[in-house]
Amino acid sequence: MKKIGTIIILISLIFLVGCTSLSTWVRANLEGVPQWVYEPQLSRNQIAFIGKGSSTMETRARVLAYESVLDQISTYIGEDIVGKYIVELSMRDAIEDYRLKITQEFIKPETESVTVYFLAIADKPILETARTEAEVQLLEKQQQMDRLAAEAAQAFRDNKDVVAAQIYLKIAVIADSLPVNRGKQRYIGAINRIRDIISALRFSVATGDPSIPSTVVTLRRGKRAISPRVSEAPVAVLTEARDGMGRYYQDSQSFVTNESGQLTYTTSNPTLVGKGELVFSLGLTEELGTLRELDPLIYTEFTELLRNKQVPYPYVRDSIIGTQEVVVSISEFDLQGGLLPTTRATETLRKEITKDSIRSVATKRSLVDDDEDYLAALRAMHPFKKYAIVGDAGVSHAKEITAGATVTVTGEISLVNLQTGARLGSTGKVVANAIGDTYGIAEEEAFTKFGTIAIFLLYRFLYR
Repeated sequence: MKKIGTIIILISLIFLVGCTSLSTWVRANLEGVPQWVYEPQLSRNQIAFIGKGSSTMETRARVLAYESVLDQISTYIGEDIVGKYIVELSMRDAIEDYRLKITQEFIKPETESVTVYFLAIADKPILETARTEAEVQLLEKQQQMDRLAAEAAQAFRDNKDVVAAQIYLKIAVIADSLPVNRGKQRYIGAINRIRDIISALRFSVATGDPSIPSTVVTLRRGKRAISPRVSEAPVAVLTEARDGMGRYYQDSQSFVTNESGQLTYTTSNPTLVGKGELVFSLGLTEELGTLRELDPLIYTEFTELLRNKQVPYPYVRDSIIGTQEVVVSISEFDLQGGLLPTTRATETLRKEITKDSIRSVATKRSLVDDDEDYLAALRAMHPFKKYAIVGDAGVSHAKEITAGATVTVTGEISLVNLQTGARLGSTGKVVANAIGDTYGIAEEEAFTKFGTIAIFLLYRFLYR
């Protein structure tokens, strides 16, 4: 009798709530969750999203459940809104823009984890409007990608391969902003095109003149000599140089290949180290930086691909001094204009040019003669020397301070042709400041700094 009663009750339930509701009720009871998890009660103008998150910690499970709600809304309207609304939803259990509220919550503890369920009810007409707007934006972005794809294809046909790669990168960025089901294939396609284009590019470097250094670089699509030459390609040239204080740093110059796919390199940096190598590489590093956050794995792959495309060009610069010795004579004066017996600027300058294999000999000025008379005296002392670096440096300001002293040295040096007396170049006014525990230390540091600054200003006259 008891069994018959149960059957009658079930039959009654079938007639009362229908087969679908009964199966939902049975499923919910079997799984130990509320019926709204599978069949929420809604009005005509409402739409429900069931968020679910599981983790070993309830806090993490709640975050995952919030994200689940936002992922479903994103799919519904066709726009990724997770980043835009995750804070508002987790803080308020609501999203004002969609008139959405979390009306139900259920926490289900399990053996090694906890599962959190949310029932989020939103205004259906508002979401439909958002869906329409997202579709319009999606269509606009698809049309934009189509236009860019046509531009990239044309650029590639015109042998502007790197320009094409840059355009495909723009397509990848746009595609990544779309929902996964809408933009994934476009993103993959754009990335594959960039990879194929870069992989095919090859640099070739002519013998040129390593003593300047100067050379001609050609960029081709492919390894053969008859392969198409790539025009309008940005090329970065990296090398080592020294700054105004003699410190080494990596210098970078930018070029663009011409219609013949070539560029002619001649340095515009006078402080390029005397012996080293130029490194030619595709100038895409900055553009590819957009992939650093977008797709770290692809960014790493492409960065390595660019590195493998680099081509070195060894050089040894020849200064106009050549293998001769240059005479160096910089007079040092005190604050009252008296000639000092020191040669700190001279020795500092000689030390710096030695790093670039320029040989020198120092000559000390003994009298405060007229400059022309002094050049004549140098010519008499060094009849077989062609070049000289000469000049004056003097203390122009000095002050005692609590920690010691400050000293300012001001002066100018020039490169001259001893045999003709012609002035080949000058630094103009040079100012060097220094602080020391004592006046003597500050003065020595100021003259030393003057020598360093002055010689690197003069470098543009020492090389072709």
